[in-house]
Amino acid sequence: MSSKSRSSSKEKSSSSKKDKEKKKEKEEKREKKEKKEKKKDKKPKTPEPEPPEPEEQYDDDFEDYEDDFEDEDEVSEPKIEEKPKRTEPDEEPFESNILQRLATSHLRRTEAPKKAEKPTIPQPNPLPNYSAINNQPFSHDNYEERKSTEQRAFGRLAKLRGLITIETTKSTVFTDLSSNIFEPFQSISSNLAHAFAQTGKDSSSEEVQTEQAETEEKETQCPHLESRKREDQEGTDGTGERTPADRARLKKFFFAATQTIREILISDDKTVEENEVREKSSLNFSRGYNPFSLGAIVKRSKVTCIQQGESDSVLVAFEIFETAAADLVNKSLIAEFFVHKRRPPKRLFVVESVVSAMELSSATQTLYVCLVDGAFCAFDLSITDSFFKNPLPWVDSDVDIALRRPTFDSSFLATTISDATPLSAMVVTKSSVGEDITTIDTAGTISYWVCSRVEKNELRVLLAAVIRAHPVLKRHSNSFAVSAFCHTPKPLRFFIGTDTGMMYSVYKSDTSQAIPKIFNTEKEKYGEVTVISANPSDNTVLLVGFSSGSYSIYRTTQASALLNIPIPDVSTRVTWLTWSLTNPSGFYAIHNGNTIVFWDLGHKTAHRSTDLRTDSATILSACTWHSEQARIGYLAFGLDNGSSEVHVLEDPARKNANETILEVLRRL
Repeated sequence: MSSKSRSSSKEKSSSSKKDKEKKKEKEEKREKKEKKEKKKDKKPKTPEPEPPEPEEQYDDDFEDYEDDFEDEDEVSEPKIEEKPKRTEPDEEPFESNILQRLATSHLRRTEAPKKAEKPTIPQPNPLPNYSAINNQPFSHDNYEERKSTEQRAFGRLAKLRGLITIETTKSTVFTDLSSNIFEPFQSISSNLAHAFAQTGKDSSSEEVQTEQAETEEKETQCPHLESRKREDQEGTDGTGERTPADRARLKKFFFAATQTIREILISDDKTVEENEVREKSSLNFSRGYNPFSLGAIVKRSKVTCIQQGESDSVLVAFEIFETAAADLVNKSLIAEFFVHKRRPPKRLFVVESVVSAMELSSATQTLYVCLVDGAFCAFDLSITDSFFKNPLPWVDSDVDIALRRPTFDSSFLATTISDATPLSAMVVTKSSVGEDITTIDTAGTISYWVCSRVEKNELRVLLAAVIRAHPVLKRHSNSFAVSAFCHTPKPLRFFIGTDTGMMYSVYKSDTSQAIPKIFNTEKEKYGEVTVISANPSDNTVLLVGFSSGSYSIYRTTQASALLNIPIPDVSTRVTWLTWSLTNPSGFYAIHNGNTIVFWDLGHKTAHRSTDLRTDSATILSACTWHSEQARIGYLAFGLDNGSSEVHVLEDPARKNANETILEVLRRL
């Protein structure tokens, strides 16, 4: 009995100790929960997770007592389970765990249950904002933090942009169209038929390869290729490749076909322009002509100069004697007419004196004019009509036509104010600066002018040099006067004829002694030199007309004449002379202002045709030119009755089309 009572007393004492310890643990847990809830209510700006507090470890051999407190509704945060450290067990009675639980079960039943406390639900912590760059929390309210973050982001963006570069390369592509145009067709392999189909775009094409030609063959022609049949390849190596000779023949055929098509198209344009000729002509050299005049605007006038304008126009200078417009009396009006269009004049120009020569330059958009009073004028064609005042009303025009005034007039220059000698001729040549204009007056003085464009496209004309005739040229006559003027390019050389029958040459830069300066003209026999003309196909051949009505042919390298043509039936003064632009051995001549003679040296020294004007009008000026686009030759006349005519020339028949002018002269 004594042993049993001792054991029971020990059990009671141990159970009471354990109950006290459990109560202490519960109180400590409550205090910790309350502290945590107070800390959560404060809500710091930048909350950081608190490290978990170490739990108290008990060294006992008992099981977990959580199952015995199921009636308590306490919500606790999940705890991290940690393995209990192994410690040396205290000295306890050697009873099993089951016996201890059985011994203390009646004490747990007799205890009064405690009042259930209201569960405290912890508020969820706000999620902090984390930066995507460095994975650190940041605050939207912190300006410095946000600014530094943006700076770092833009810094990275600048580095990325620095890594992106564009490499520029330059290359030069050389294309030889004449040799490479047939390469796609020549590179086709043999024994295969190819079909090329155009897609509608000029810059692209599609290629279709047919099956191998084992039993049949297909041929294409786009463009024409030599036959690739097996029978044509016999006697060769069997490859069917094209040789350089084949390519040369193909190239020759291609360009010959192109030229033929071009001539067909031009012939169509030619017939169209022929139909636009308004008046029929009875002259042998003319197919027809178009007349031009000032009409009712002027009562009495005459044409002093006529010259080719632009590609489709002609310039006609009228000296006005009587008109309703008082500001045009005793002045000259230059009108630019359309050759084949019945329209009002394209432009009108006014000068103060009689026009002796004029030239229109399409390159610089300038009209150069020489006057009888010795003045040299230039009109800037780039200026619009609205710039000029006092327009002239025209009958067939809905609006008035502007009267253009000279942009440059040499009569206001101090260096030329004393030189009132009439200007007789003019030559315009291209230069590196702009254009060089050479004028000559009746006294033999040559003036060099330089025309160029300066800032704001302003026209500038400067006098470069003045060359006066040597007194030795005036030794034979007191009435020395220049009556003929001509030039040859490359090198630039001028040929001058005088009323004393002398012909001499002037150079701008060449001083070679191999070329004669004075030519033998036999002035006692032929008279004064009236006209000089250079052959367009060979500039070394000169045609000279005399006051006696005869002609002579010279070479620029020889002082004496190569050929003297007999005086024609009508021995009158040669007033105008020019070579044919389509026939190198033919030329046109005007005698005494009313007889037009055509000569062809290929048919020996006999004129081919002679035309005498039936009207009383006298030809004061003439000009000829050739239209490359329409392949038509024009011959324009300026008459003393105030009208002008532009004739379409007949194509003169040639005895030998391939014979040059030098060959004709040797044969004669």
